[in-house]
Amino acid sequence: MSKIKALIGAGGTGGHLFPAVAIAEEFKSQTDDNFEAFFVGNPEKLEARIIPKLGYSFTSIPIRGFVGLLSASTITLPFKIIKSISTIRKIIKKEQPDFVLCTGAYISYPTGIAASQAKIPLILMESNVSPGKTIKILSPKADLIITSFEATKNYFSNSEQSKVICLGNPLRKMFDNLISKEEAREKFGLDPNVPTILIFGGSLGARAINNAAMNAFDSFKDDNVQFIWQTGKEYKVISELPRNVKKLEFIDDMASAYAAADLVISRSGATTVAELTYNGKPSILVPLPSASNNEQKANAEELQKNNATIIINNDEIGAKIVETINSILHNKKELEVMTNATIKLAKKNATKDAVMKIRELIKK
Repeated sequence: MSKIKALIGAGGTGGHLFPAVAIAEEFKSQTDDNFEAFFVGNPEKLEARIIPKLGYSFTSIPIRGFVGLLSASTITLPFKIIKSISTIRKIIKKEQPDFVLCTGAYISYPTGIAASQAKIPLILMESNVSPGKTIKILSPKADLIITSFEATKNYFSNSEQSKVICLGNPLRKMFDNLISKEEAREKFGLDPNVPTILIFGGSLGARAINNAAMNAFDSFKDDNVQFIWQTGKEYKVISELPRNVKKLEFIDDMASAYAAADLVISRSGATTVAELTYNGKPSILVPLPSASNNEQKANAEELQKNNATIIINNDEIGAKIVETINSILHNKKELEVMTNATIKLAKKNATKDAVMKIRELIKK
């Protein structure tokens, strides 16, 4: 088998980066390491730290996101785009990739344009219900558009819909290492037999969720429930926490955290939604109100209409968190309905299916 090569434009956030990493890992697994990926991205974002550690090639490009008409960086943006496209074209010429994969956000734009100019098969992956601006711009040039939600197809033109296929959001293999609920709780130093709630807001935390959780813990200190609480690095807890709260700045082993939980409280980014369905976890979702394109609300609504979650608006989480937890956690029938609904939404083979479709496209 000849080596398969991929050029990947992904990063800025974990939601854009990790689905692409999942695809690369699956290709390596299927080809007995006869696969090579070349990532491009922002030197100041997480991709610059993570990709080299994973053993993949990483090239910095000067492209930055649009921050407003009055910003000085906006004036130089066209020149950064041109330079980024030029850098990527050089990688394409040297490495001759079999396909180019883009997952959205500003990093994808020059990558997709360079792929189109070089006539390299272009695959787009859209993890949110509502496609971002870059995906919409690149969609006419794409050969394949992989989505996480069936509803996403409706956002594309009639001529583009034939390229769209809903396979789910690729997740990394860490979620295949299943352990029991009891083992997972013991990993976090918790009672293996007590109902557990996982609360997190992403790697940096979410202030509204953190504040609401902090104020809610006293309502449950004498109750038969315990918490795994990921605060993020910037949130400081100045008062003593009840013994039933396990506080962590960051959770490295999210697979075990999900396994331990009966209920999850979190934002509703695309990767989080995919992880919830993959792990079959009922949730209380608090969409990030500042998310561009309001995609987090659309993601959460897709779960809510299938009875898999309850949405609380960001400005209402403090007032509603205790009541909502009680309405779910102490109602076995409600918990079972939400669990089953979440499981039905899961696309467990998303990563393998995406790789299969890409291999069919490049026929290699």
